[in-house]
Amino acid sequence: MSEVKVDERSTTRDERGQVLLDLSNAVVRIHKQYYGKGPTKARSHLTHDLLTVILEGGYTRSEQTLLEHGHEAEVTLARAALQDSVESELRVAVEQILGRSVRSFMSANDPAGDLQAEIFVLASTPPARYDPESDLSERARRAREQHREILEEHRALRAEQAQSRRALRPDRHFEP
Repeated sequence: MSEVKVDERSTTRDERGQVLLDLSNAVVRIHKQYYGKGPTKARSHLTHDLLTVILEGGYTRSEQTLLEHGHEAEVTLARAALQDSVESELRVAVEQILGRSVRSFMSANDPAGDLQAEIFVLASTPPARYDPESDLSERARRAREQHREILEEHRALRAEQAQSRRALRPDRHFEP
């Protein structure tokens, strides 16, 4: 398997893909936890000292209502305030996954395009304490466990939703 460079150290494409997936999942998890709704799509891009996470979807129903009535500026301002409020959680998640400190964090919102971007400028080198051999597998294990928990929560919510629908309309058949 060919090798690719990630953060001054050599990793396989599978490892790089897992790290990018872990980054996307972490940002989505934080959005879901603090915004009330998570994005429907996320993709992380890591090049040298720049990490960009592009998020699609995830605007809440109330934000969508405001957008439909011409309040894009208000939604953008509210999103900026939320992103400022959760900056420390986003920084910690990225630093834990990459083992590198975040020098700068920025966010962008495009409600009309249903997109958001979380942008991290990373320190040039990993901290001296960083041990890629032991740290990477542990971070991947934690990310997979968190992903499983989110999926289980999602399944439980869907089952609860289907049960509520059946209770409201016993004469109709609803698929879970």
